[in-house]
Amino acid sequence: MHVPRFTRRKFVQQLAVTTASAAALRSWSGAADTDTATGSAQMDPLRRAMDRGAKCCLSWLNRDQQYLPTGGWELGHDSGRWWDAMLRYEAATGVRIPEYAETAMLKNVQTLSDNAAALLGSTSCQPHNLRESMLAYTALVRHRKSDWALQQGQKLVETMHSLLEADGQMDYAKLAERTGKPLTKDPLCAQSSPAGQWFNATATTGRAIESIVWFHEATGDPRALELAGRLAEVHLRQSIDPSGKVRAELLDPTHVGHTHSYCGTLRGLLLYGLATGDKTYVNAVAGTYRHGLWGTSISHSGWTPHDQGKIRFPDKEGDPIGEHASCGDVAQIALWLALRAGQVDLLDDVERLIRARLFPSQIADAKNPRRDGAWGVYSHPFGYGAILDVFAAVLHSLADFHQNIVTTGTDGSHSVNLHFDIDTTAIAVRSRRDRDATLSVTVKEPSMIRMRVPGWASRESVRLSIDDKPVPLPLRWEGAYVVMAKEAVTAGSVIALSHDLPERQTVEEMPISHRKFQLDWRGDEVLACDPKVGIYPAKVSR
Repeated sequence: MHVPRFTRRKFVQQLAVTTASAAALRSWSGAADTDTATGSAQMDPLRRAMDRGAKCCLSWLNRDQQYLPTGGWELGHDSGRWWDAMLRYEAATGVRIPEYAETAMLKNVQTLSDNAAALLGSTSCQPHNLRESMLAYTALVRHRKSDWALQQGQKLVETMHSLLEADGQMDYAKLAERTGKPLTKDPLCAQSSPAGQWFNATATTGRAIESIVWFHEATGDPRALELAGRLAEVHLRQSIDPSGKVRAELLDPTHVGHTHSYCGTLRGLLLYGLATGDKTYVNAVAGTYRHGLWGTSISHSGWTPHDQGKIRFPDKEGDPIGEHASCGDVAQIALWLALRAGQVDLLDDVERLIRARLFPSQIADAKNPRRDGAWGVYSHPFGYGAILDVFAAVLHSLADFHQNIVTTGTDGSHSVNLHFDIDTTAIAVRSRRDRDATLSVTVKEPSMIRMRVPGWASRESVRLSIDDKPVPLPLRWEGAYVVMAKEAVTAGSVIALSHDLPERQTVEEMPISHRKFQLDWRGDEVLACDPKVGIYPAKVSR
């Protein structure tokens, strides 16, 4: 297989356009636009965004080069992301990957990882791809029961075990020897320090932790959990400041860092803590989330800089360019802390980042399939971008949000956590925004129903009805949730919860240029921005 060479510089600049099999793609798109449970066309913005993102993933497969995802950052990296995103999308929606794409991409990922390390890569050894390799293997084991992927994942686990040095750094030179390819020259992806000194491995082993935890969950492999523990201990020491602030070394303007990799490391530490019950890791990430990330790694509306520390890729005003994957990362961290660590107030952050940043910044360009439905790297703080590894990461996040709109408790109760549409076997949820917000739940199987009310909504505005009959005040509350007892509903009952959408204003200031943007909000959505920007309407004088 001939694999063209692509560099991070080309990734940022976003090169060449090729297309996939148009007829097969059109046929698949019709299925993606239909709810497999109800057979109805999708109108919900979350599901629609997922469908469009998945379609764009298919459009990046180059039929002239064995359906490789050419034109992105690096073929191995992007292939791993593709498999992870598309199989998560399939699991969330029931829409199967087209046969032509699955057959070709399985062959591609097998070829790109055919080395003694089982590391995905094309023309060079990319330690950055440890995570993407394990993501692909985990997805194929979990959703395709692939023995090949199981063996490859176990091989990569043993590779990493054997190359970790006493201080927690990885021997990248030996990793390159095992792949049979030269080690990358990208200063981000193979950093090392003298033994005993601080080092930053968030772009390699740190970001890989979450995929190793997932591989363990999918396979039960004890060596994977052991490896995740070794790496988690290293990164708790090297990547976390006990104060909750982002480590000063990571923010040093001379140090090369990567926000997405840093957020990925936080994700891995959190997942390891949740998987093992070790609250040290959960508390460390929760502290960083609440006291470190906001203002350094993400803005209130969801702007996230590509670079952490040294600005390698500035926009024309000198600020770091943005990228959308880290926005999805932060929202997922909030989701996991909320639903798995009891910090339910963070669900407000999840919905705000989805509605205020991810939805409006998804590209609509029907004439260009490689851009239509994409997210990516963007030069303006409120702009658009299209690059595969970024929009595959966002699709990964959206699938997670979709699968957690409703969760079921051990007692059989159903909690509506996010205000988006979904049909389950027990309830159907519909969310509508007008002058007020209305969340409707149609009961299929009577059970206790818990419906979350955002923290920014005034409790005085909250109203509840069953089949258009108001429920008398005071309502029953459990934290942020209004609760309806199982005995109060029957099959076919429609529960409607309404609340206000208060308006407010915020100002976001860029770190280098100090440009200011005034955002007008209604609930958790941005109505307008002054000055006018690409993803929001202009402010209208009243």
